[in-house]
Amino acid sequence: MLSATRPFPEGKVLTVEARLPAELAAGRVVLVPSLISDEALGWKRTSPVVLEGVHPGVTLEIPIPGDLKPTRRIRIRVTGQAVPDRPATFRTRPWTVGARSTLAIGLAIDPLAAEVGAASTVFRIDALGAFGRREILHAVIPPEEAQERWIDRRVDLTPLTGETVRFELGTEVAPSGDGRSSTGWSLPIWGNPQILQLRPRGDQRNVILVSLDTMRGDFARGEYEGRRLTPGLDARAREGAAFRQAVAPYPSTSASHMSIFTSTYPAEHKVLHAKHVLSRALPTLAQILAANAFETAAFTEDGMLAAAAGFERGFDQYDENRGVSMWDARGDIEHTLDRGLRWLGNHRGEKLFLFLHSYQVHRPYEPPPAYDLFASGPAPGERPRVARMRNLYAGEVVYTDRVIGRLFDTVRRLGLAGETIVVVTADHGEEFGEHGSVGHSRTVYDEVLRVPLVFWAPGAIPAGVEIDTQVSLIDLAPTLLDLVHVPPPPTLRGQSLAPALLHGRRPTPAVRFAEGPALQHRDGRLFSARTGRYKWITRGRQADPVEIYDLQANPGETRNLAGDAELRARGRRILQAYRDLDASTTRAGADREVDPRTQNKLRALGYVD
Repeated sequence: MLSATRPFPEGKVLTVEARLPAELAAGRVVLVPSLISDEALGWKRTSPVVLEGVHPGVTLEIPIPGDLKPTRRIRIRVTGQAVPDRPATFRTRPWTVGARSTLAIGLAIDPLAAEVGAASTVFRIDALGAFGRREILHAVIPPEEAQERWIDRRVDLTPLTGETVRFELGTEVAPSGDGRSSTGWSLPIWGNPQILQLRPRGDQRNVILVSLDTMRGDFARGEYEGRRLTPGLDARAREGAAFRQAVAPYPSTSASHMSIFTSTYPAEHKVLHAKHVLSRALPTLAQILAANAFETAAFTEDGMLAAAAGFERGFDQYDENRGVSMWDARGDIEHTLDRGLRWLGNHRGEKLFLFLHSYQVHRPYEPPPAYDLFASGPAPGERPRVARMRNLYAGEVVYTDRVIGRLFDTVRRLGLAGETIVVVTADHGEEFGEHGSVGHSRTVYDEVLRVPLVFWAPGAIPAGVEIDTQVSLIDLAPTLLDLVHVPPPPTLRGQSLAPALLHGRRPTPAVRFAEGPALQHRDGRLFSARTGRYKWITRGRQADPVEIYDLQANPGETRNLAGDAELRARGRRILQAYRDLDASTTRAGADREVDPRTQNKLRALGYVD
């Protein structure tokens, strides 16, 4: 609504005059000011302000937060929200209630309601039919109970079996404690009403996809100082299948995850950052499964998997963990897993797709003290600080492996092991100076592209399958659709790995591409092509590869073969195919304005300068 820059005030209050848009110029309105003086410290939200009556213009006296750094200029952003002046009522279309049906719905109250002293809300659902009106849900919820979370409700519709009904959803301000009508107000929200009917599952299994952000392929299922880093995941791989040469298409979170969900390369989906928006022409894995009667939910840790970028499409519930610190960006895998397992338990009788994502092994590396296990000194020429970071990273991997073990234990305890596929992977890896950098988003070497890929499905996938053929994360969606017998749409570019998992057939060898951002390279984006043996890397508009590696003879990518004319010519032809793909695909979606909270998170994760 308002965005402006002012001199930093001398006192403790900033006075701002603003003209409200027509839709907010009358009635009850909640305004939320935010201030920023130093980009490194991020936006500071101040207390909301409630306006009543007619107010085309307003003078705001905004208190300066004590931790806001004084600078020459200060930026102000004020957002506004109108409060409905009367209770809202919604009616559904007619529906004939089938046997063993349940109405599932989410109830919530905007977090602003608790901050400004709004009243409790009565949520009511009535069934309307030939029998008249029948109340099936009555819930009184105070704002503080629903703050920043959904309250799920399930209503057994067995008494209405065979009836054709409409459902009427209504809210009103709850009466005060003495029984008299309240003159207060609230900000209620209904969420995703669904009629669920239990039906035979057939041979379609549940799907649980786990993404351990920044997990290197050689650290997962590897050793460090003679210690197994992921004994739990190792055991699940022995009970199922593991791909030893799985590679990511991008060394950063948004682009790689969108390739997982759409089975397209970044050159096609164009979501290279959380501020980009996925084209509606590309369906996601969640959308495809939801259209085939899967109940869907995602539990992520905020930031680069922003819902507004398109990651929420197809999910009945998309839950970003807003409890993770905005400033240190530590993952919170235990909390994220708890929420996911709670949802799994509540939906265990349904055919489901659950996506879990955690930044636990992402920088900053701060494992719990009991998992600060390693003390390897620096390698020759290595800075001690980098060696310490790698040791802490290894501790995070050990800790994450232990926590993820609870997922498999819960699947077994709920009796779902025989009807569920669990996949554990990562979006990219991490580098610790192997090629001069620390972190990711800078190069396309294997330390940032190779990722773990483990499938576990007792009774469906034979135990102990090890596959060395190169595969890509773009192969994941078609594989899962094949395993649950859902036809893939024509937009999917990857190949199904189901024949390899189920029947031991070697995946068809294929070139797999990756690219990296231009941010770190003045000469443009990085492009790479990888076969089972060779990798070619080029930059910007250079046609010839500038780096070539024999991955079998030199897996560390230290001996550049760019002087080999034959290999260089082959690489030029292969890389041109990706350039052609990039050139033939229009921009998928415009950049969107990123809210202050997400901006802070992206900065803490190292994705925003």
